[in-house]
Amino acid sequence: MQNILLTIKNKLQNLPQSEQKIGKFILERPLTIIQMSAADLAQAADSSPAAVIRFCRSIGVKGYTELKLLLSAVSNEIEAATYTDITADEDLDAIKKKLLWNTNYMLEQTNAILTNDLLDEAVTRMVNSPIIYVYGLGASHLVAMDLKQKLTRIGKQVICTQDQHELVAALAIAPPDAVYFGISNSGEKREGNILMELAKKANAHTISLTKDSDNSLSRLADIALKMADTNEAPLRSGATVSLLTQMYAIDILFYHFMTKQYKENISYLELSRTAISEFSELMGEKK
Repeated sequence: MQNILLTIKNKLQNLPQSEQKIGKFILERPLTIIQMSAADLAQAADSSPAAVIRFCRSIGVKGYTELKLLLSAVSNEIEAATYTDITADEDLDAIKKKLLWNTNYMLEQTNAILTNDLLDEAVTRMVNSPIIYVYGLGASHLVAMDLKQKLTRIGKQVICTQDQHELVAALAIAPPDAVYFGISNSGEKREGNILMELAKKANAHTISLTKDSDNSLSRLADIALKMADTNEAPLRSGATVSLLTQMYAIDILFYHFMTKQYKENISYLELSRTAISEFSELMGEKK
């Protein structure tokens, strides 16, 4: 079932003004809408009936009747206000429910946005690459390090560093078929965009992972992977969800990577797991 309130909240800022009025009114009084006609909603939101119809299409709903049905279907969440941002002195159970609801929604949206063709193309480039350069800034660096850790354990050579000078120097001598993977939620970080440009100048194949928007990093990349746009809240609860969403996208990418040379990759995982176990035992003997 579509989380219609989160869909509206997610798309609101990108809608025309006439449709934003409708979206804001629905978010403020979602249960009231169920009893209103399209004309009533248009008048209450200081918009027009035509804008109501356009609004429905903009959020991926066939018509106003379907919109009301979707609102009715999530009436329990509406009463619990799980679609709203975290507020001062919020009850712990409410916080857990909101984060769970938002996370489930964003993962579902990301699952739909990440197209199989682009994922397959990205993985094929990575499998055939002698080396992969990965960069992310801030929270995205955690995602970049996660990708590095996963690939390193199956024998892939990966460079991941926040030292931009070191990364630029490494890119300058990139071998043929090298891959550069830039990770950024916004896709507008100046450092990340410059590094992407330098990677292209070094003739590396370039991949980006950003939110689902028309952003600079995705336009620069040869392969632009997208995830759901979390529209971060003032308390940055969205930063948590966007991080989880990025990790989820990387997991999908990695599992698909594993299937390409499955037996070999499994053997590498076993070797790396055994090495770590042996190291842990040796450390225990020294204590």
